[in-house]
Amino acid sequence: MNNDQYGAPQHELNVLSSLLRDRSAVNQLVDWNRPDPQYWLAPAHFQTAWLQDAYRALLSGGLDAIEQQLRAYPNADPSMVTADAVMATMMAPYQQRAAAGDLSAQAVLRDSAYWAAVHNAVRQLAQPSWPANVEHARHDAYVTVRAAQHPSETTNVPFRLSRSRGTDDDVVKKELAVIGAILDNPVRAQQFRYVPSSPDASPYWLQPQDFADPSTAEIWDALVTGPDPAIAIPAAADPRLTPQQRTAAMIQHITTRLDYNDYHRSTGDESAKARLDAKANRVIATYLARASARAYSPDPDNAAQYAVSFILEPSIPAAVEDLAGRVRDYGLADTSLGQIALELSTNEYALDQLAERLDAAPRTLVGYNQRQAAPPAPEQPQGQPSYTSRPTERRVLLSLIQDPSQLQSGPTRSLAAQDFTQPEHAYIFKAIQSLPPHAARDPWLVANQANQLARYDGAPALDFDELNSIGHAARTLTVAPAGQGAGELVTMTVRRTVRDASTAVEAAARETLDPRALIDQSREQFQQATREALRYHEQSVPEPAHYNYNTQQANFA
Repeated sequence: MNNDQYGAPQHELNVLSSLLRDRSAVNQLVDWNRPDPQYWLAPAHFQTAWLQDAYRALLSGGLDAIEQQLRAYPNADPSMVTADAVMATMMAPYQQRAAAGDLSAQAVLRDSAYWAAVHNAVRQLAQPSWPANVEHARHDAYVTVRAAQHPSETTNVPFRLSRSRGTDDDVVKKELAVIGAILDNPVRAQQFRYVPSSPDASPYWLQPQDFADPSTAEIWDALVTGPDPAIAIPAAADPRLTPQQRTAAMIQHITTRLDYNDYHRSTGDESAKARLDAKANRVIATYLARASARAYSPDPDNAAQYAVSFILEPSIPAAVEDLAGRVRDYGLADTSLGQIALELSTNEYALDQLAERLDAAPRTLVGYNQRQAAPPAPEQPQGQPSYTSRPTERRVLLSLIQDPSQLQSGPTRSLAAQDFTQPEHAYIFKAIQSLPPHAARDPWLVANQANQLARYDGAPALDFDELNSIGHAARTLTVAPAGQGAGELVTMTVRRTVRDASTAVEAAARETLDPRALIDQSREQFQQATREALRYHEQSVPEPAHYNYNTQQANFA
Protein backbone atom coordinates (compact mmCIF):
# COMPACT_ATOMS: atom_id res chain seq x y z
CA MET A 1 0.00 0.00 0.00
CA ASN A 2 1.50 3.33 -1.07
CA ASN A 3 0.75 6.54 0.80
CA ASP A 4 0.60 9.01 -2.08
CA GLN A 5 0.74 12.02 0.23
CA TYR A 6 4.30 11.16 1.30
CA GLY A 7 5.42 9.22 -1.78
CA ALA A 8 6.25 6.15 0.28
CA PRO A 9 4.81 2.71 1.06
CA GLN A 10 2.66 2.56 4.17
CA HIS A 11 4.79 -0.09 5.87
CA GLU A 12 7.89 2.11 5.60
CA LEU A 13 6.03 5.08 7.06
CA ASN A 14 4.70 2.89 9.87
CA VAL A 15 8.20 1.77 10.88
CA LEU A 16 9.39 5.35 11.13
CA SER A 17 6.24 6.46 12.96
CA SER A 18 6.69 3.73 15.59
CA LEU A 19 10.29 4.77 16.23
CA LEU A 20 9.37 8.45 16.46
CA ARG A 21 6.57 7.85 18.95
CA ASP A 22 8.29 5.24 21.14
CA ARG A 23 12.05 4.73 21.02
CA SER A 24 11.69 1.30 22.66
CA ALA A 25 10.30 0.07 19.31
CA VAL A 26 13.89 -0.05 18.08
CA ASN A 27 14.42 -3.14 20.24
CA GLN A 28 12.02 -5.01 17.96
CA LEU A 29 14.46 -4.46 15.10
CA VAL A 30 17.49 -6.00 16.80
CA ASP A 31 18.51 -9.60 16.20
CA TRP A 32 19.37 -10.52 19.79
CA ASN A 33 20.14 -14.15 18.85
CA ARG A 34 23.38 -13.19 17.13
CA PRO A 35 26.63 -13.13 19.09
CA ASP A 36 26.97 -9.52 17.88
CA PRO A 37 23.42 -8.11 18.06
CA GLN A 38 22.62 -5.84 15.11
CA TYR A 39 19.64 -4.33 13.35
CA TRP A 40 18.07 -6.67 10.80
CA LEU A 41 16.32 -3.72 9.14
CA ALA A 42 18.89 -1.66 7.23
CA PRO A 43 18.48 1.80 5.67
CA ALA A 44 18.94 0.27 2.22
CA HIS A 45 15.73 -1.72 2.67
CA PHE A 46 13.69 1.48 2.42
CA GLN A 47 12.61 2.20 -1.15
CA THR A 48 12.14 5.92 -0.42
CA ALA A 49 15.28 8.07 -0.21
CA TRP A 50 14.14 10.49 2.50
CA LEU A 51 13.00 7.58 4.68
CA GLN A 52 16.43 5.98 4.26
CA ASP A 53 18.00 9.19 5.54
CA ALA A 54 15.50 9.51 8.37
CA TYR A 55 15.95 5.92 9.54
CA ARG A 56 19.73 6.22 9.37
CA ALA A 57 19.55 9.45 11.35
CA LEU A 58 17.40 7.87 14.08
CA LEU A 59 19.87 4.99 14.56
CA SER A 60 22.89 7.30 14.56
CA GLY A 61 21.86 9.61 17.36
CA GLY A 62 18.45 10.84 16.35
CA LEU A 63 16.59 8.88 19.03
CA ASP A 64 18.82 10.34 21.73
CA ALA A 65 18.39 13.84 20.25
CA ILE A 66 14.60 13.49 20.37
CA GLU A 67 14.68 12.43 24.01
CA GLN A 68 16.98 15.33 24.96
CA GLN A 69 14.83 17.89 23.13
CA LEU A 70 11.61 16.60 24.72
CA ARG A 71 13.18 17.01 28.17
CA ALA A 72 14.49 20.47 27.30
CA TYR A 73 11.10 21.70 26.03
CA PRO A 74 8.44 19.86 28.07
CA ASN A 75 5.67 22.33 27.20
CA ALA A 76 6.25 22.41 23.46
CA ASP A 77 4.34 20.38 20.86
CA PRO A 78 6.03 16.91 21.08
CA SER A 79 5.59 16.19 17.37
CA MET A 80 7.16 19.55 16.44
CA VAL A 81 10.09 19.02 18.81
CA THR A 82 10.58 15.52 17.43
CA ALA A 83 10.59 16.79 13.84
CA ASP A 84 13.12 19.51 14.71
CA ALA A 85 15.48 16.97 16.31
CA VAL A 86 15.21 14.57 13.39
CA MET A 87 15.85 17.36 10.86
CA ALA A 88 18.99 18.43 12.67
CA THR A 89 20.31 14.86 12.72
CA MET A 90 19.36 14.22 9.07
CA MET A 91 21.06 17.40 7.87
CA ALA A 92 24.31 16.83 9.76
CA PRO A 93 25.89 14.41 7.22
CA TYR A 94 24.96 16.72 4.35
CA GLN A 95 26.48 19.68 6.18
CA GLN A 96 29.73 17.77 6.74
CA ARG A 97 29.95 16.75 3.08
CA ALA A 98 29.03 20.25 1.92
CA ALA A 99 31.81 21.71 4.08
CA ALA A 100 34.22 19.30 2.41
CA GLY A 101 33.22 20.62 -1.01
CA ASP A 102 30.58 18.07 -2.05
CA LEU A 103 28.49 19.96 -4.63
CA SER A 104 25.57 17.50 -4.50
CA ALA A 105 25.31 17.87 -0.71
CA GLN A 106 25.40 21.67 -1.09
CA ALA A 107 22.57 21.46 -3.61
CA VAL A 108 20.46 19.33 -1.26
CA LEU A 109 20.97 21.77 1.62
CA ARG A 110 19.84 24.67 -0.57
CA ASP A 111 16.55 22.92 -1.39
CA SER A 112 14.44 24.49 1.35
CA ALA A 113 11.18 23.16 -0.11
CA TYR A 114 12.46 19.59 0.23
CA TRP A 115 13.40 20.02 3.89
CA ALA A 116 10.10 21.73 4.67
CA ALA A 117 8.20 18.80 3.14
CA VAL A 118 10.27 16.26 5.08
CA HIS A 119 9.82 18.22 8.31
CA ASN A 120 6.06 18.25 7.83
CA ALA A 121 6.01 14.50 7.07
CA VAL A 122 8.07 13.65 10.16
CA ARG A 123 5.83 15.85 12.32
CA GLN A 124 2.76 14.00 11.04
CA LEU A 125 4.40 10.60 11.64
CA ALA A 126 5.29 11.57 15.20
CA GLN A 127 1.71 12.30 16.20
CA PRO A 128 -0.20 9.70 18.28
CA SER A 129 -2.99 9.70 15.69
CA TRP A 130 -0.79 8.05 13.05
CA PRO A 131 -2.44 4.70 12.17
CA ALA A 132 0.36 2.35 13.17
CA ASN A 133 0.69 0.03 16.16
CA VAL A 134 4.04 0.50 17.89
CA GLU A 135 3.89 -3.07 19.19
CA HIS A 136 3.82 -4.31 15.60
CA ALA A 137 6.81 -2.33 14.35
CA ARG A 138 8.66 -5.58 13.73
CA HIS A 139 5.95 -6.73 11.30
CA ASP A 140 6.01 -3.47 9.34
CA ALA A 141 9.80 -3.77 9.26
CA TYR A 142 9.51 -7.35 8.00
CA VAL A 143 7.31 -6.23 5.11
CA THR A 144 9.81 -3.46 4.35
CA VAL A 145 12.68 -5.96 4.16
CA ARG A 146 10.74 -8.44 2.03
CA ALA A 147 9.46 -5.72 -0.30
CA ALA A 148 13.08 -4.72 -0.93
CA GLN A 149 14.25 -8.30 -1.48
CA HIS A 150 11.28 -9.47 -3.54
CA PRO A 151 10.00 -6.56 -5.62
CA SER A 152 6.68 -7.47 -7.16
CA GLU A 153 5.55 -6.98 -10.73
CA THR A 154 2.15 -5.92 -9.41
CA THR A 155 1.78 -2.32 -8.25
CA ASN A 156 1.62 -1.89 -4.47
CA VAL A 157 2.10 -5.60 -3.73
CA PRO A 158 5.27 -5.87 -1.65
CA PHE A 159 6.36 -9.38 -2.55
CA ARG A 160 5.47 -12.89 -3.56
CA LEU A 161 7.53 -15.64 -1.96
CA SER A 162 6.35 -18.58 -3.98
CA ARG A 163 4.17 -19.68 -6.83
CA SER A 164 1.81 -22.61 -6.51
CA ARG A 165 3.01 -25.78 -8.23
CA GLY A 166 -0.31 -27.58 -7.99
CA THR A 167 -0.93 -29.02 -4.57
CA ASP A 168 -3.34 -31.40 -2.96
CA ASP A 169 -4.35 -32.01 0.64
CA ASP A 170 -1.65 -34.63 1.16
CA VAL A 171 1.13 -32.25 0.05
CA VAL A 172 -0.10 -29.44 2.29
CA LYS A 173 -0.47 -31.86 5.21
CA LYS A 174 3.15 -32.94 4.92
CA GLU A 175 4.37 -29.39 4.57
CA LEU A 176 2.41 -28.48 7.70
CA ALA A 177 4.00 -31.45 9.46
CA VAL A 178 7.45 -29.88 8.98
CA ILE A 179 6.18 -26.52 10.22
CA GLY A 180 4.31 -28.10 13.12
CA ALA A 181 7.38 -30.02 14.28
CA ILE A 182 9.23 -26.73 14.79
CA LEU A 183 6.25 -25.05 16.39
CA ASP A 184 6.20 -27.93 18.87
CA ASN A 185 9.93 -27.58 19.55
CA PRO A 186 11.90 -24.67 18.01
CA VAL A 187 15.17 -26.52 18.65
CA ARG A 188 14.29 -28.77 15.70
CA ALA A 189 15.08 -25.83 13.42
CA GLN A 190 18.74 -26.72 13.97
CA GLN A 191 18.18 -29.73 11.70
CA PHE A 192 17.86 -27.28 8.81
CA ARG A 193 20.99 -25.22 9.43
CA TYR A 194 24.12 -25.43 7.29
CA VAL A 195 27.08 -23.22 6.38
CA PRO A 196 26.54 -21.81 2.86
CA SER A 197 29.49 -20.85 0.70
CA SER A 198 28.04 -17.37 0.10
CA PRO A 199 27.94 -15.07 3.15
CA ASP A 200 24.71 -13.57 1.79
CA ALA A 201 22.88 -16.89 1.60
CA SER A 202 20.40 -18.04 4.24
CA PRO A 203 21.88 -20.50 6.78
CA TYR A 204 18.88 -22.82 6.29
CA TRP A 205 18.89 -25.35 3.45
CA LEU A 206 15.07 -25.38 3.27
CA GLN A 207 13.75 -22.13 1.80
CA PRO A 208 10.23 -20.71 1.30
CA GLN A 209 10.40 -21.14 -2.48
CA ASP A 210 10.72 -24.90 -1.98
CA PHE A 211 7.17 -25.15 -0.65
CA ALA A 212 4.45 -26.04 -3.13
CA ASP A 213 1.76 -23.99 -1.41
CA PRO A 214 2.23 -20.18 -1.23
CA SER A 215 0.69 -20.04 2.25
CA THR A 216 3.06 -22.59 3.76
CA ALA A 217 5.94 -20.84 1.98
CA GLU A 218 5.06 -17.58 3.69
CA ILE A 219 4.56 -19.34 7.03
CA TRP A 220 8.01 -20.95 6.77
CA ASP A 221 9.52 -17.55 6.07
CA ALA A 222 7.77 -16.05 9.11
CA LEU A 223 8.69 -19.05 11.27
CA VAL A 224 12.31 -19.80 10.35
CA THR A 225 14.07 -18.11 7.44
CA GLY A 226 12.78 -14.54 7.32
CA PRO A 227 13.98 -11.53 9.28
CA ASP A 228 12.83 -11.59 12.91
CA PRO A 229 11.45 -15.16 12.65
CA ALA A 230 9.07 -16.68 15.19
CA ILE A 231 11.72 -19.11 16.44
CA ALA A 232 13.80 -16.10 17.53
CA ILE A 233 11.18 -14.22 19.55
CA PRO A 234 11.87 -14.25 23.32
CA ALA A 235 8.76 -16.30 24.09
CA ALA A 236 10.00 -19.18 21.90
CA ALA A 237 12.83 -19.84 24.35
CA ASP A 238 11.28 -18.58 27.59
CA PRO A 239 11.72 -21.37 30.18
CA ARG A 240 8.94 -19.89 32.32
CA LEU A 241 6.34 -20.72 29.67
CA THR A 242 4.82 -24.11 29.05
CA PRO A 243 5.45 -25.72 25.62
CA GLN A 244 1.84 -24.93 24.70
CA GLN A 245 2.32 -21.25 25.59
CA ARG A 246 5.53 -21.05 23.55
CA THR A 247 3.78 -22.60 20.54
CA ALA A 248 0.83 -20.23 20.91
CA ALA A 249 3.17 -17.23 21.01
CA MET A 250 4.92 -18.33 17.80
CA ILE A 251 1.60 -18.92 16.04
CA GLN A 252 0.44 -15.47 17.10
CA HIS A 253 3.65 -13.99 15.70
CA ILE A 254 3.12 -15.82 12.39
CA THR A 255 -0.53 -14.95 11.92
CA THR A 256 0.05 -11.29 12.79
CA ARG A 257 2.75 -11.25 10.15
CA LEU A 258 0.43 -12.85 7.59
CA ASP A 259 -2.20 -10.22 8.40
CA TYR A 260 0.31 -7.43 7.88
CA ASN A 261 1.50 -8.92 4.60
CA ASP A 262 -2.06 -9.13 3.32
CA TYR A 263 -2.87 -5.65 4.58
CA HIS A 264 -0.02 -4.11 2.60
CA ARG A 265 -0.80 -6.20 -0.47
CA SER A 266 -4.53 -5.63 -0.40
CA THR A 267 -4.58 -2.52 -2.63
CA GLY A 268 -3.08 -4.43 -5.55
CA ASP A 269 -4.02 -8.03 -4.79
CA GLU A 270 -7.69 -8.93 -4.63
CA SER A 271 -6.98 -12.34 -3.11
CA ALA A 272 -5.15 -10.66 -0.22
CA LYS A 273 -8.13 -8.39 0.40
CA ALA A 274 -10.46 -11.39 0.30
CA ARG A 275 -8.31 -13.20 2.87
CA LEU A 276 -8.47 -10.22 5.19
CA ASP A 277 -12.21 -9.86 4.81
CA ALA A 278 -12.73 -13.57 5.48
CA LYS A 279 -10.25 -13.57 8.40
CA ALA A 280 -8.54 -16.49 6.68
CA ASN A 281 -5.42 -16.19 8.79
CA ARG A 282 -7.42 -17.14 11.89
CA VAL A 283 -8.23 -20.42 10.13
CA ILE A 284 -4.53 -20.81 9.35
CA ALA A 285 -3.78 -20.36 13.05
CA THR A 286 -6.12 -23.25 13.81
CA TYR A 287 -4.36 -25.47 11.29
CA LEU A 288 -0.97 -24.52 12.74
CA ALA A 289 -2.16 -25.42 16.23
CA ARG A 290 -3.25 -28.84 14.97
CA ALA A 291 0.00 -29.38 13.09
CA SER A 292 2.03 -28.59 16.22
CA ALA A 293 0.51 -31.56 18.06
CA ARG A 294 3.04 -34.37 18.42
CA ALA A 295 0.55 -36.88 17.05
CA TYR A 296 0.10 -34.94 13.79
CA SER A 297 2.91 -36.90 12.10
CA PRO A 298 4.40 -40.31 12.92
CA ASP A 299 7.52 -38.69 14.41
CA PRO A 300 8.10 -34.90 14.54
CA ASP A 301 11.83 -35.53 15.06
CA ASN A 302 11.93 -36.65 11.41
CA ALA A 303 11.08 -33.10 10.29
CA ALA A 304 14.28 -32.77 8.23
CA GLN A 305 13.67 -36.06 6.42
CA TYR A 306 10.07 -35.03 5.77
CA ALA A 307 11.31 -31.74 4.34
CA VAL A 308 13.73 -33.45 1.94
CA SER A 309 11.33 -36.11 0.73
CA PHE A 310 8.13 -34.08 0.51
CA ILE A 311 9.29 -30.48 -0.07
CA LEU A 312 12.87 -29.91 -1.26
CA GLU A 313 13.38 -32.72 -3.76
CA PRO A 314 9.94 -32.37 -5.39
CA SER A 315 10.54 -28.62 -5.79
CA ILE A 316 13.76 -28.95 -7.77
CA PRO A 317 12.29 -29.91 -11.18
CA ALA A 318 9.94 -26.93 -11.02
CA ALA A 319 12.80 -24.62 -9.97
CA VAL A 320 15.03 -25.87 -12.79
CA GLU A 321 12.21 -25.53 -15.30
CA ASP A 322 11.68 -21.93 -14.14
CA LEU A 323 15.36 -21.19 -14.73
CA ALA A 324 15.15 -22.72 -18.21
CA GLY A 325 12.16 -20.53 -18.97
CA ARG A 326 14.07 -17.43 -17.93
CA VAL A 327 16.99 -18.47 -20.13
CA ARG A 328 14.65 -18.95 -23.07
CA ASP A 329 13.00 -15.56 -22.49
CA TYR A 330 16.34 -13.76 -22.40
CA GLY A 331 17.96 -15.74 -25.20
CA LEU A 332 15.17 -15.29 -27.71
CA ALA A 333 14.31 -11.70 -26.78
CA ASP A 334 15.73 -8.71 -28.58
CA THR A 335 18.50 -8.17 -26.07
CA SER A 336 22.29 -7.98 -26.23
CA LEU A 337 24.39 -11.11 -26.09
CA GLY A 338 26.19 -9.61 -23.11
CA GLN A 339 22.92 -9.53 -21.17
CA ILE A 340 22.24 -13.12 -22.20
CA ALA A 341 25.63 -14.18 -20.86
CA LEU A 342 24.93 -12.36 -17.58
CA GLU A 343 21.54 -14.05 -17.22
CA LEU A 344 23.07 -17.45 -17.97
CA SER A 345 25.80 -16.98 -15.37
CA THR A 346 23.16 -15.85 -12.84
CA ASN A 347 21.22 -19.03 -13.46
CA GLU A 348 24.36 -21.13 -13.10
CA TYR A 349 24.89 -19.49 -9.71
CA ALA A 350 21.28 -20.28 -8.76
CA LEU A 351 21.85 -23.93 -9.70
CA ASP A 352 25.03 -24.00 -7.59
CA GLN A 353 23.11 -22.63 -4.60
CA LEU A 354 20.35 -25.18 -5.16
CA ALA A 355 22.87 -28.03 -5.35
CA GLU A 356 24.57 -26.79 -2.18
CA ARG A 357 21.28 -26.76 -0.27
CA LEU A 358 20.37 -30.19 -1.57
CA ASP A 359 23.77 -31.62 -0.57
CA ALA A 360 23.40 -30.17 2.92
CA ALA A 361 20.05 -31.88 3.43
CA PRO A 362 19.80 -35.42 4.87
CA ARG A 363 18.93 -37.18 1.62
CA THR A 364 18.24 -40.91 1.50
CA LEU A 365 19.08 -41.51 -2.19
CA VAL A 366 22.53 -39.91 -2.27
CA GLY A 367 24.66 -41.57 -4.93
CA TYR A 368 21.88 -43.75 -6.31
CA ASN A 369 21.98 -44.14 -10.09
CA GLN A 370 24.42 -41.27 -10.54
CA ARG A 371 25.00 -42.16 -14.18
CA GLN A 372 21.43 -41.56 -15.17
CA ALA A 373 21.58 -40.05 -18.63
CA ALA A 374 19.75 -36.94 -19.61
CA PRO A 375 16.96 -37.45 -22.13
CA PRO A 376 17.61 -36.10 -25.62
CA ALA A 377 16.22 -32.67 -26.30
CA PRO A 378 12.92 -32.83 -28.18
CA GLU A 379 12.73 -31.65 -31.77
CA GLN A 380 11.95 -27.98 -32.15
CA PRO A 381 8.26 -27.51 -32.96
CA GLN A 382 7.16 -25.89 -36.20
CA GLY A 383 7.12 -22.14 -36.03
CA GLN A 384 10.14 -21.86 -33.72
CA PRO A 385 12.84 -19.42 -34.95
CA SER A 386 15.51 -21.35 -36.84
CA TYR A 387 18.35 -18.90 -36.11
CA THR A 388 20.19 -20.06 -39.22
CA SER A 389 20.99 -18.32 -42.50
CA ARG A 390 22.83 -20.35 -45.08
CA PRO A 391 23.06 -17.41 -47.54
CA THR A 392 24.89 -15.46 -44.82
CA GLU A 393 27.17 -18.44 -44.21
CA ARG A 394 28.01 -18.57 -47.93
CA ARG A 395 28.76 -14.82 -48.12
CA VAL A 396 31.09 -15.04 -45.14
CA LEU A 397 32.96 -18.03 -46.59
CA LEU A 398 33.33 -16.36 -50.00
CA SER A 399 34.76 -13.26 -48.33
CA LEU A 400 37.18 -15.31 -46.23
CA ILE A 401 38.46 -17.25 -49.23
CA GLN A 402 39.07 -13.98 -51.05
CA ASP A 403 40.81 -12.49 -47.99
CA PRO A 404 41.75 -15.03 -45.25
CA SER A 405 43.48 -12.30 -43.22
CA GLN A 406 40.04 -11.21 -41.99
CA LEU A 407 40.18 -14.11 -39.52
CA GLN A 408 42.64 -12.05 -37.49
CA SER A 409 40.55 -8.89 -37.14
CA GLY A 410 37.09 -7.57 -36.38
CA PRO A 411 34.07 -9.73 -35.60
CA THR A 412 35.50 -12.63 -37.62
CA ARG A 413 37.94 -13.25 -34.76
CA SER A 414 35.00 -14.78 -32.86
CA LEU A 415 33.88 -17.10 -35.65
CA ALA A 416 33.90 -20.84 -34.95
CA ALA A 417 32.89 -23.92 -36.93
CA GLN A 418 29.63 -24.26 -34.96
CA ASP A 419 28.48 -20.93 -36.41
CA PHE A 420 27.99 -22.73 -39.74
CA THR A 421 24.96 -25.01 -39.73
CA GLN A 422 25.53 -26.75 -43.09
CA PRO A 423 28.28 -29.42 -42.87
CA GLU A 424 29.98 -28.28 -46.08
CA HIS A 425 30.14 -24.73 -44.74
CA ALA A 426 31.57 -25.82 -41.40
CA TYR A 427 34.36 -27.85 -43.04
CA ILE A 428 35.19 -25.10 -45.53
CA PHE A 429 35.64 -22.78 -42.56
CA LYS A 430 37.86 -25.33 -40.80
CA ALA A 431 39.88 -25.69 -44.00
CA ILE A 432 40.42 -21.92 -44.28
CA GLN A 433 41.58 -21.89 -40.65
CA SER A 434 44.01 -24.78 -41.15
CA LEU A 435 45.65 -23.66 -44.40
CA PRO A 436 48.36 -21.02 -44.87
CA PRO A 437 46.93 -17.73 -46.18
CA HIS A 438 48.18 -18.21 -49.75
CA ALA A 439 46.62 -21.71 -49.89
CA ALA A 440 43.38 -20.59 -48.21
CA ARG A 441 42.81 -18.28 -51.21
CA ASP A 442 42.76 -21.26 -53.58
CA PRO A 443 39.23 -22.76 -53.80
CA TRP A 444 40.57 -26.11 -55.05
CA LEU A 445 42.89 -26.51 -52.06
CA VAL A 446 40.14 -25.37 -49.70
CA ALA A 447 37.69 -27.95 -51.09
CA ASN A 448 40.28 -30.73 -50.88
CA GLN A 449 41.20 -29.80 -47.31
CA ALA A 450 37.52 -29.72 -46.29
CA ASN A 451 36.98 -33.24 -47.67
CA GLN A 452 40.05 -34.56 -45.85
CA LEU A 453 39.01 -33.02 -42.54
CA ALA A 454 35.53 -34.55 -42.89
CA ARG A 455 37.05 -38.00 -43.54
CA TYR A 456 39.36 -37.65 -40.53
CA ASP A 457 36.34 -36.82 -38.36
CA GLY A 458 34.35 -39.75 -39.70
CA ALA A 459 31.68 -37.36 -41.00
CA PRO A 460 29.43 -38.19 -43.99
CA ALA A 461 30.82 -37.30 -47.41
CA LEU A 462 30.47 -33.63 -48.26
CA ASP A 463 28.25 -32.46 -51.11
CA PHE A 464 30.51 -31.96 -54.16
CA ASP A 465 28.08 -29.56 -55.84
CA GLU A 466 28.03 -27.24 -52.81
CA LEU A 467 31.82 -27.22 -52.54
CA ASN A 468 32.17 -26.59 -56.28
CA SER A 469 29.54 -23.83 -56.22
CA ILE A 470 31.32 -21.98 -53.40
CA GLY A 471 34.67 -22.34 -55.18
CA HIS A 472 33.27 -20.96 -58.43
CA ALA A 473 31.56 -18.04 -56.65
CA ALA A 474 34.77 -17.18 -54.76
CA ARG A 475 36.57 -16.77 -58.12
CA THR A 476 33.85 -14.84 -59.93
CA LEU A 477 31.84 -12.78 -57.41
CA THR A 478 32.74 -9.71 -55.39
CA VAL A 479 31.30 -9.82 -51.84
CA ALA A 480 31.36 -7.46 -48.87
CA PRO A 481 33.84 -7.93 -46.03
CA ALA A 482 33.02 -10.80 -43.69
CA GLY A 483 32.63 -8.70 -40.55
CA GLN A 484 28.90 -7.96 -40.63
CA GLY A 485 27.92 -11.45 -41.65
CA ALA A 486 30.25 -12.95 -39.03
CA GLY A 487 28.53 -10.94 -36.29
CA GLU A 488 25.14 -12.19 -37.47
CA LEU A 489 26.32 -15.80 -37.43
CA VAL A 490 27.71 -15.51 -33.91
CA THR A 491 24.46 -13.92 -32.70
CA MET A 492 22.38 -16.66 -34.29
CA THR A 493 24.59 -19.35 -32.76
CA VAL A 494 24.14 -17.88 -29.29
CA ARG A 495 20.37 -17.68 -29.64
CA ARG A 496 20.22 -21.16 -31.14
CA THR A 497 22.33 -22.58 -28.30
CA VAL A 498 20.23 -20.81 -25.66
CA ARG A 499 17.04 -22.13 -27.23
CA ASP A 500 18.38 -25.69 -27.40
CA ALA A 501 19.76 -25.54 -23.84
CA SER A 502 16.50 -24.32 -22.35
CA THR A 503 14.55 -26.93 -24.33
CA ALA A 504 16.83 -29.71 -23.10
CA VAL A 505 16.62 -28.53 -19.49
CA GLU A 506 12.83 -28.26 -19.62
CA ALA A 507 12.62 -31.77 -21.09
CA ALA A 508 14.89 -33.18 -18.38
CA ALA A 509 12.88 -31.45 -15.64
CA ARG A 510 9.77 -33.30 -16.81
CA GLU A 511 11.51 -36.68 -16.50
CA THR A 512 11.93 -38.59 -13.22
CA LEU A 513 15.61 -37.72 -12.88
CA ASP A 514 17.42 -37.73 -9.57
CA PRO A 515 17.32 -34.05 -8.45
CA ARG A 516 21.11 -33.84 -8.13
CA ALA A 517 21.65 -35.30 -11.60
CA LEU A 518 19.09 -32.87 -12.99
CA ILE A 519 20.97 -29.92 -11.49
CA ASP A 520 24.32 -31.12 -12.90
CA GLN A 521 22.93 -31.75 -16.38
CA SER A 522 21.20 -28.36 -16.41
CA ARG A 523 24.42 -26.67 -15.38
CA GLU A 524 26.27 -28.31 -18.29
CA GLN A 525 23.64 -27.05 -20.73
CA PHE A 526 23.79 -23.50 -19.36
CA GLN A 527 27.59 -23.50 -19.31
CA GLN A 528 27.73 -24.39 -22.98
CA ALA A 529 25.30 -21.58 -23.79
CA THR A 530 27.34 -19.20 -21.62
CA ARG A 531 30.54 -20.04 -23.50
CA GLU A 532 28.83 -19.21 -26.76
CA ALA A 533 27.41 -15.95 -25.43
CA LEU A 534 30.79 -14.82 -24.10
CA ARG A 535 32.24 -14.98 -27.60
CA TYR A 536 30.26 -11.80 -28.20
CA HIS A 537 32.74 -9.93 -26.01
CA GLU A 538 35.59 -11.05 -28.23
CA GLN A 539 34.11 -9.32 -31.25
CA SER A 540 33.20 -6.28 -29.10
CA VAL A 541 36.74 -5.72 -27.77
CA PRO A 542 38.80 -3.45 -30.04
CA GLU A 543 41.87 -4.91 -31.66
CA PRO A 544 45.17 -4.05 -29.98
CA ALA A 545 46.85 -1.06 -31.64
CA HIS A 546 49.88 -2.04 -33.68
CA TYR A 547 53.12 -0.42 -32.54
CA ASN A 548 54.55 1.87 -35.22
CA TYR A 549 58.22 2.51 -34.49
CA ASN A 550 58.55 5.40 -36.94
CA THR A 551 55.49 7.20 -35.55
CA GLN A 552 56.73 6.83 -31.99
CA GLN A 553 60.15 8.20 -32.95
CA ALA A 554 58.51 11.19 -34.59
CA ASN A 555 56.49 11.90 -31.45
CA PHE A 556 59.61 11.92 -29.30
CA ALA A 557 61.58 14.09 -31.71
